[in-house]
Amino acid sequence: MNRYEIRLPYALSDSLAAAFPELDAVQITPSTTVLTGMLHDQAELHGILARIADMGLELAEVHVRKESS
Repeated sequence: MNRYEIRLPYALSDSLAAAFPELDAVQITPSTTVLTGMLHDQAELHGILARIADMGLELAEVHVRKESS
């Protein structure tokens, strides 16, 4: 498992947080939200990214923090 940070260029809203219950959502600026959480694999990441695309949202950045085993 790795920790992912997904940065979106939007203010945090209840609907945005509710759309990604498996991730923690934090607003870091008035127009930037970061979703963070542990994902099992690339397939799970691609599912999250597909959900972002399906919602018509822009993606600003994705970072992975490798977890040591």
